[in-house]
Amino acid sequence: MIKKVLTLTLVLLLIAPVFADQASDQDYINKLYYRHNKLEILVKTRMVNINRSYSSTDINYYTYTYEAYTQNTGNISTSSMAQSEAKEITDWYIYKGAIKELSDLEFLGLVGDRAQYNKIYDQEDFKGKMRLIGNTSIAVGVLTMVGGAALSAGQPTITGGAIATALGFFFSALNLSPHHYIQSDYAQSKIDEYNIALKQKLNLPLSFE
Repeated sequence: MIKKVLTLTLVLLLIAPVFADQASDQDYINKLYYRHNKLEILVKTRMVNINRSYSSTDINYYTYTYEAYTQNTGNISTSSMAQSEAKEITDWYIYKGAIKELSDLEFLGLVGDRAQYNKIYDQEDFKGKMRLIGNTSIAVGVLTMVGGAALSAGQPTITGGAIATALGFFFSALNLSPHHYIQSDYAQSKIDEYNIALKQKLNLPLSFE
C-alpha cells in the first residue's frame, strides 16, 4: 500500500509541471486575447488654423457743372483686414484592441444594444438616401448647365440646372452623417460592461488591463 502511494505521488510530481505549464500558457493566451478584443475610448486633440479675410472698396464719383463746363472727379479707396487664429478641436473615438476604430453601428452591434442599433441604422439609412438624391440632383444640374450652354439653350434651361445643382448641395449638406450618434458617457458605460464580461469569460482578474 505504501509502495502504491509513493508511486502515485511520484507520478503526480512528474506531471504537475506539465499541467502548470499548460495553465500558464492558457493564461497567457487569455490575456493576449483580451488585449486584442477589449474596447476603449481614445480622446484626440488637434489644432486647426482658421484664416479670415475682409476687403472693402469705396468708390466716390462726383460731377460738377458750371454753365457750359462739366468737371468729373472721383476717388477709389480699398481697405483690407486679415485674421488668423489656431483653434483646438477635441473629439473621441471608440477602438477595439487599441487598433481598429469602430463606428457607432459596429460598436452597438458588438455590445449587443439592438434597440439603439436599429434606431441609428434607420437614421443613417435615411440620410444615405437623402445624400443620394442630393448627389443625383447635383449631377443632373451640372449636366443641364453644361449641355444647355453647349447647345445654346435658353436661359430658363440653364437657370433650372443651376437651381437643381444648388438644391443638390443643400440636400447633401443637411444629411451629412455626424461623427457620433451616441454620447461619450453612454459609450463608456457600455465599454465597461463589455470589458468586465470579457474578463469573466476568460477567467481574468477584473483589475487586469
